[in-house]
Amino acid sequence: MIPKLIHYCWFGSQPLPVTTQRYLDSWRQFLPDYQIQLWNEHNFDYQANPYARAAYAAGKYAFVADVCRIQVLYQHGGIYLDTDVQMVDSFDPFLHHHCFTGFEQGMNPYTRQLTCNPQAGVMGCEAGSTLMQDIWQQYQSLEFNPQQLITINQLFKQLYQQHGIILNNQQQEIPGYVCVYPSDYFMAKNAYTHELSRTTNTVCIHHYDGTWLNDSKRIDQLKRRLLNLLRTTLGASNSQKLITLLKRKH
Repeated sequence: MIPKLIHYCWFGSQPLPVTTQRYLDSWRQFLPDYQIQLWNEHNFDYQANPYARAAYAAGKYAFVADVCRIQVLYQHGGIYLDTDVQMVDSFDPFLHHHCFTGFEQGMNPYTRQLTCNPQAGVMGCEAGSTLMQDIWQQYQSLEFNPQQLITINQLFKQLYQQHGIILNNQQQEIPGYVCVYPSDYFMAKNAYTHELSRTTNTVCIHHYDGTWLNDSKRIDQLKRRLLNLLRTTLGASNSQKLITLLKRKH
């Protein structure tokens, strides 16, 4: 059984944002009997892994957290949460799994295509999880390249493909390895536009605050949200006309 232990990471010298503190308050509200463990450079030996060491030196702390979350889940078991996850229910019904995680899904506002991908912002497992071991082994040989960053979701995607897990936002389980839930369980937001998609299944909401993004990527994120708002309010045709008009004026 998965232990009632919540892991989260915060590397670097910046203090936790106020919004993050509020999300942590929701963890305590809905998970009152769970232990909450913070991991940072003071209690996680990032120097021991070449990938994490290089990421830390480059100031890419989210990629250090990628290594950290996998190692602590494999060693201790429990549930990992990104710091922008808001709890709205308990994880108790999922503790019987050997390992669980979920999909993220969203409508790309540029291509208007629905996409489904793995996510690593909410996941839980027993200590010694085979899935976490498989990811950890990849980080043992992976080289950190700040010019060509590889996200943890990409590593999960490779493993899903190897094990026959289909990216269709449907619940799928490989006994003794992982159970993957639809996006409304643990994400509950459009992965592109961040429009809320909460259902009766929703346990937590991933707000995609993007605290790890640089300024240019954060601006792109805001542009996607604005585009979705325009399409929702004005319709696809009228919003495109407005965007074309604004581009001409500039």
